[in-house]
Amino acid sequence: MKKITLLLLSISFTTITMAQVGGLSASKLGTLCTTPVPEGTIEFEPFFGYATATNFFDNKGDIHPLFSTPDSTIKFASSGLRFSYGLMKNLEVGVSLPIDVSEVNFGAKYKLPFDGNFTMGLLAGYNKVLGNRISACRDAICKATTAYVGGVIMTYKFSDKLCVDFDAQYHKHKKTTVEGHNQGFNINSDIGYYVMERVNFIVGLNYSYQNYNTILDDAYLLTLNTGIAIEKAENFILVLNAPFDILGKNEYQTTGFGLALTIILD
Repeated sequence: MKKITLLLLSISFTTITMAQVGGLSASKLGTLCTTPVPEGTIEFEPFFGYATATNFFDNKGDIHPLFSTPDSTIKFASSGLRFSYGLMKNLEVGVSLPIDVSEVNFGAKYKLPFDGNFTMGLLAGYNKVLGNRISACRDAICKATTAYVGGVIMTYKFSDKLCVDFDAQYHKHKKTTVEGHNQGFNINSDIGYYVMERVNFIVGLNYSYQNYNTILDDAYLLTLNTGIAIEKAENFILVLNAPFDILGKNEYQTTGFGLALTIILD
């Protein structure tokens, strides 16, 4: 029974990686901001993530150990690259992909043409499976499948030191996966405060919901994301973050660490 549970959780973890838009810039941690990359400017960002799990959320949201002994754990590691380009005023396009190029994520965001403390934007994305896995389909059902993403972005600037970003994304798979998943949504929010000059302390919440044919298989995850963005250099931003899963269903409960270096090329 435990082997079956682990398999289902592993499948769900893989599905989430194809759920959100990729290739777009953020001013804090895991939430997009309305401000696009300036026209004619490129952002290049290598990133790395690491997480461990010793527990999982079952289909009732209760927490259970993954293993019978406390000295066992599951470890996840990933790295990749993001390229974002200011195509024109208020319009940014981008692409992100893991180092093994197993998938590619295309994204675009458009800042609506009004200014003030509150701004809004639109996003769209296309996530494509490339390789390094078996690609088998039968009767329009696939192990892994392309996804389309759409959503909105909002940013509110309270002051020069305090700002909040929010985005909501809906994704739809081109075909239903073998586990019965074909759609879902993500809601993200980050709040950042400059405690000192050009050093932004950030706290965020990330919520994902994955819909399946059977309601007992539906999965959700609420993650607390904490971090810091160091903007001391002229064309470099170092972002460090530590996410913690606090609520969920049919998901691993993970604790992680991430690092990204944003390089701005005029």
